[in-house]
Amino acid sequence: MSLSQMAYAAVTSLKGTLHLHFLQSQPRLPLQHNQKILNSLHENLGFLQQVLEKSEIAYNNAGMKDLEAEIRDVAFKAEEMIEMELSSIYLAKGWTKRIRIKASLLRLREIFTKAVNQTDYLKKELIKISEKQLANGPSQGERMRGTSSQPDPEQENITVSKFSKNASIKFDSGMVGCNEEFKTIMDQLTRQSAKQLQVVSIVGMGGIGKTTLAQKVYEDSSITSHFDKRAWVTVSQEFNVEQMVQCLIGCVIAASNDELPKLSNVHHEQRNDNLAESLRKHLKDYRYLIVIDDIWSTTAWDNVQRCFPDDNNGSRILLTSRLREVAEYASSGNSTIIMPFLDANKGWSLFCNVLGKTKFLSVFEQIGRDIVNKCEGLPLAIILVASLLSMTEAAVEKWKNVAENVSRYVIGDSSDACSRVLYLSYNQLPHHLKACFLYFGVFPEDFEIHVKKLVRLWVAEGFLREMDNQNMEEVAMECLQGLVDRSLVFVSKQSYNGKMKTIKMHDLLRDLCLREARHENLLNVIGDEKHPFFNKIISCRWISTATSQYYLLPLELFHKSHSFHYPYAYYSSVELLFSRLKLLRVVDIVCGPYYGYGLLNGLANLIHLRYLALRAL
Repeated sequence: MSLSQMAYAAVTSLKGTLHLHFLQSQPRLPLQHNQKILNSLHENLGFLQQVLEKSEIAYNNAGMKDLEAEIRDVAFKAEEMIEMELSSIYLAKGWTKRIRIKASLLRLREIFTKAVNQTDYLKKELIKISEKQLANGPSQGERMRGTSSQPDPEQENITVSKFSKNASIKFDSGMVGCNEEFKTIMDQLTRQSAKQLQVVSIVGMGGIGKTTLAQKVYEDSSITSHFDKRAWVTVSQEFNVEQMVQCLIGCVIAASNDELPKLSNVHHEQRNDNLAESLRKHLKDYRYLIVIDDIWSTTAWDNVQRCFPDDNNGSRILLTSRLREVAEYASSGNSTIIMPFLDANKGWSLFCNVLGKTKFLSVFEQIGRDIVNKCEGLPLAIILVASLLSMTEAAVEKWKNVAENVSRYVIGDSSDACSRVLYLSYNQLPHHLKACFLYFGVFPEDFEIHVKKLVRLWVAEGFLREMDNQNMEEVAMECLQGLVDRSLVFVSKQSYNGKMKTIKMHDLLRDLCLREARHENLLNVIGDEKHPFFNKIISCRWISTATSQYYLLPLELFHKSHSFHYPYAYYSSVELLFSRLKLLRVVDIVCGPYYGYGLLNGLANLIHLRYLALRAL
């Protein structure tokens, strides 16, 4: 993980604050004498924003990651100081008002000047990294890959198989559930009358069983007898066209005892063309099945699909991906299979399979079913927890401890198996979606989130980039669709016209949100006893609660916070709250039923407020 996942959001938020208060056609606070320096700062931020967008692929190195952390800190600090001075200006009263405003305006100029100097330095450092990258050229592994280099535990026992009718791969576990999906895929691969080459895609969340389903299909006897040649290729993030095609050709040639083509002195582009043509030659006139497992980009598919000839003989390609965009892009027609979560009974069957037994004492069955329910139908989580229990003595207290801390056992560390699977999806997110993803941590566990509310909250927070010819709610909807398409959040309910109405997130992904948001000093969840990393309360941008128990908040730590979410407990003194937390943009709380003047007087302090939701008990 990079040292900063929030540099892009920090720059975008600061840029939006400058535009809102100083640079729009009718700014809230015209500062004619500071216009030149404001324009310079705005221009620098635009440059940083563009480079951060490109850094997802082009500048994937340690120096860039350190610089991202510095960019984040500079932007957040500058915005905080600017907003504090704006609060002093807008809330100034009495006979000292003019003096206070004049002092704040002077401090604002100093803040702008310092921010320009800092962003000038950051620009120069980014340019140095860019020039160095261009001089060295991309490494072979960086030519066609995303930002993560971690292996996917879903694929760790899978290797590229030979193109042989009798080739087989040994897989670790059988499949539970997904019988309908299995039948659909088998029909599309072997029983449909279409003779032209077709692509069938399986899409779903990491750990949901895409690879296992593809394995069951691949090993089925009707598949081995139907196709002349079969092959399994795992792509993952370290995708490289040349290496992949070379590997495939090596498998084919090894089976046919031919010699590898000698291409050492051939130009890179011509070498790729020659390799692709060689693979096509060895597949031509055979009915083949190729499994392309764990593909992450449409570009990767565009580069590899030309290697597969279409001889109108019923050849097929089976593809798995976490990204719906990639799956639908590659699929033929409506040949996209959406992987479902396991229901409670199927989850229990998988749990029993891993433990190797179906009969338990009633106390163990009750705890075991509770554990399975907390895995929320994610096969990888069920397998990992069951495997853990299989290696320990059958003690009631041990099982109870696991049941109470399922998420800690499953993703207790970023190096754990399930963590690596889930973090791959997070690390592959574009910068503009990372803040959107982490924001789900402010909502309670198992919470059904209304899309309209979520969109308005994102807009109010200010971490969405403005796009030409789109209002901010449209931009937010595109970001939400991006997370849905990446299998990171799920549509819970749809409206009558098929649009998203409510959204949910798997609890294990929410735990990842909480960890990363805490790591970035973005979120504190007050009263969260399940996640010990929240025990120490620190200054942060978002505040939420995980309990109905009343807490007297240490407001002195939260005076820089932008969001206050209190969905369970009511806050007894909203006037005190609003008088201390003057930078709040979002207030979403339950409060006591009778506040009257105190409530209105407190709201008058919140000059940065963009979203307000108050509910009385």
